[in-house]
Order: sequence, then C-alpha cells, then structure tokens
Amino acid sequence: MARSRTLTGPYELHPDTYILSARHRPDVDLQRAGHASLVETQDGETYMVYLCGRPLHNRGRCTLGRETAIQKMIWGEDDWLRTVDGQGIPTVETPAPSLPAHAFPAAPAREEFNSPQLPIDFQWLRTPWPQEIFSLTARPGFLRLLGRETIGSSFKQSLVARRQQAHCFSAATIVEFEPEHFQQSAGLVCYYNGAKFHYLHLSHDETLGKYLRVMSCVPDSLQTDAFTPPIGIPSGRPVHLRVEIDYERLHFAYRVEGVDKDWRWLPQQFDASILPDEATAPGQSSFTGAFVGMACQDLAGTLRPADFDFFEYRERSYHPNAAVTMNA
Repeated sequence: MARSRTLTGPYELHPDTYILSARHRPDVDLQRAGHASLVETQDGETYMVYLCGRPLHNRGRCTLGRETAIQKMIWGEDDWLRTVDGQGIPTVETPAPSLPAHAFPAAPAREEFNSPQLPIDFQWLRTPWPQEIFSLTARPGFLRLLGRETIGSSFKQSLVARRQQAHCFSAATIVEFEPEHFQQSAGLVCYYNGAKFHYLHLSHDETLGKYLRVMSCVPDSLQTDAFTPPIGIPSGRPVHLRVEIDYERLHFAYRVEGVDKDWRWLPQQFDASILPDEATAPGQSSFTGAFVGMACQDLAGTLRPADFDFFEYRERSYHPNAAVTMNA
C-alpha cells in the first residue's frame, strides 16, 4: 500500500511493506495470501477479502486450490491499514461485523440427477456442447456418460466432477456399466488434471471378465502410471463406489448390489497430496484444486455409456478407517 496527497505523487510506502502476508510464517494455516480487496460495512468497519491456500500440515500442498478468506482490518493512529492484532498474518478466524447474520441454505449432499440440467456445483471439461459427453434425459433419474477419450486426454473427455471443498470428505455413487473389452472403462475419480489422479474404475479383461481396479497417475513416482490388482465383478449388477479422503490419506471401497451387504475396502492407501498444483509437471499449474466425480472412456469410439444413479458428497472430520454409515 502507498499513499499520497495528490494523484500524481509523490507516494509514501506503507511502513510495514506487507499489509498481510504469510511469506515468513510457514507455520500459519493460511498461505499464499494475495489479490486483496477492501470493503467497508454500513457501520464503518473495514474488512479485507483475499485469495489464499490451506496447505496440508505435513505436506505443504494445497489440495483445495485457491480459496477466498476475509479478515477484519483497522486503520491505525498513523492512518495506515493493519490487521487487528498488528501481526500482519492471515488468520482462520476473524471478528464478525456488527451486522445481522444472513444464513444461506446448505447445498444438498446428494444429487439424484432428476433434473435435465446439472447443478452448478458440477463441471465438465473442454466443450461447450455437453450433450457430446453426457445426458440427463437419455435415462431419466441417471447421469449417462458417453465413453470418450482416455482419462489422461487433453482433448475430449467424458468427466463430470465437483470441487473438493474440505480436507476430509466422503463421496459415493452407483454405476451401471457393462464393458465389452479393455478399451472401455467407467467409475469414480479423484482428479486434478490428466497427469494427476486416482481412478477407481470398471473395465473388462478377456480372461477375468468384468473387473474393478484403481489406476493412479502420480507425478512424485518414478513409475508414472500405477494399477492395483483387478477384482472380478459379476456382470449385470450395479456397483457402488466410494472414496474417503482424510487430509493426504485416500481410501477406496466398493460393493456389488445384491451381493455385498457391507463395503469392501481396498487394502491400498493412496496419496491425496498429489492432487494440488504444487505436485505438478512443468506447465500444469492452475490453482484449481482437486475434484471428485465420475468418468467414462471408450477408446474404440463406440460411445459405450455408463449410467450413474446419484452422486453424494459429504464433508467429514475423521479418519476413513472409522466406522461410517452412509445412505447409499
């Protein structure tokens, strides 16, 4: 911040140089603070709104991408803007203004796909013609994804997902998908971009038949693509898919409708910390944060569809190995 009595200067720099910054405080919860705007309330209180990131404590990576924070500020006796405590660092909590509270209704945790349009929370990739990759009317009550290019493609992907908005959450869906060969797959994906993801998907093997496995693209690993052993799945039955993320720990589970009463947890623990922009190959930083959603591929070009009955996203505050009851 700088100030002057005239528009053309000369200008005087703020004596603290940085009004609010975490550059010298790697221990604080909010990092990468910047791009601020000021607002004054009806009662004359001043607040600063700014962009920031909340890194994982033991990894320093911001899986939630860029977020927006607000912090109360004061004008000091010397007429310079400062934080309330004078330390000039971002804080997770700040005093509320002396204004009436305005509550916003919570978004539903579960989307049943009963509308002909996707809710605003869901996004897709690289096309202004969503009918080329999905439909909400081909089978009412289901999101139908049309199999397109590989999950790592930079062109036409069939992927519908929503932002991860908390460090700990659960997501679940049911998919009906009958792949005919290894070029067709569909499932539940934790995704940053085509070079960073964990993908719990169904596909087909000539010997095993229909199977379930995880494909991971991990930039931290010498072996970029990694696969878990395939798990045989009976044909003709919907498959429930689930992911639990607890900070950097990611666990997948599944159950076959009419076969499994309880969730079957995959034994592997996956690294969710690869999903922010900090764990990146050159040229792939975009500050978007991690997404979780549904995907479908058909490399044969036959548009093999996968039907998803619902998508559920619930924020959590526990380790994924704890007992959980989900309405799925």
